[in-house]
Amino acid sequence: MTDLVEVSIRWRGEGDNVQVAGEFNSWAPQDLTKQEDGSWIVRLSLLPGKYMYKFVVEGDWVINQDMPTVSDDEGNKNNQIEVEDGEASGDSDSWEKVSIPEGDADAGLNSPTTMQKIAKVERIFSLSSTFDDTVNTLKENNGTLVEDKSFTDVYYDTEDYAMLRKGVWLRKRMGEVESWQLRSIVSQELKISDDKDDVSKRLELEIGEEGSIEDIVKSNLQEMTRVEGRMSKWTVGETEIEIRKEGDVETVLVRVVGDIVTALKDLETSAEKLNLACFHVLSQAGKLTGTA
Repeated sequence: MTDLVEVSIRWRGEGDNVQVAGEFNSWAPQDLTKQEDGSWIVRLSLLPGKYMYKFVVEGDWVINQDMPTVSDDEGNKNNQIEVEDGEASGDSDSWEKVSIPEGDADAGLNSPTTMQKIAKVERIFSLSSTFDDTVNTLKENNGTLVEDKSFTDVYYDTEDYAMLRKGVWLRKRMGEVESWQLRSIVSQELKISDDKDDVSKRLELEIGEEGSIEDIVKSNLQEMTRVEGRMSKWTVGETEIEIRKEGDVETVLVRVVGDIVTALKDLETSAEKLNLACFHVLSQAGKLTGTA
């Protein structure tokens, strides 16, 4: 049985009356709810797939240029959301997802049956204060430290950035345990491989030379950038909080497990206590590329 997935769509622009219309609701404008941070949100339960939609702001049909866009058969530009089955990655600016058994979906989120379904909700945020200030706030809220470690990420490529131009990143993480990771863009999706054998095979295809990762790097690649990082993992009650610093980019992943409605409420409460901000993809990308 295919599970419905709960997705949240946000609007962070101006407007006192914000709605959304798309293929998921037969293009009938549906109200969004204003949040304390000034953004607007609507939560939908959808089957996995791709859906085109637009925002309706003060009666004007508009798109969010910071989110994925596509053109329909008539050439009209729309935003598009892709709903995937499986675990939430937490790597999205505008949504989090929760698996809901299809048989309970018709009753809605307020039905007793749906409210008892256990789900995992994840959302990524930006820090409003410093890394250390956020750690101190966790301590003040009776947080329990699970893990805290520092690391150095080294990125490799050819002299002419051949891999980067193809959407491929090779990273070596140096810390207590060294590890390799290869990230690539495949069919507009980010694929991540942490298995050393898989990384080696993919690297052989990209570079056209056989050998171990270390041998290929030594003879064909060079260090392009080095980023210092830190990860601190905490729990506050049943909520898991992971603070990450990679160079100038600081983010927080909040993960809550429980019934759907309560989990979403607890996630928002945790974000408010820690003074977390909405994660803005463009501004964080600017920090990574030096254009911020």
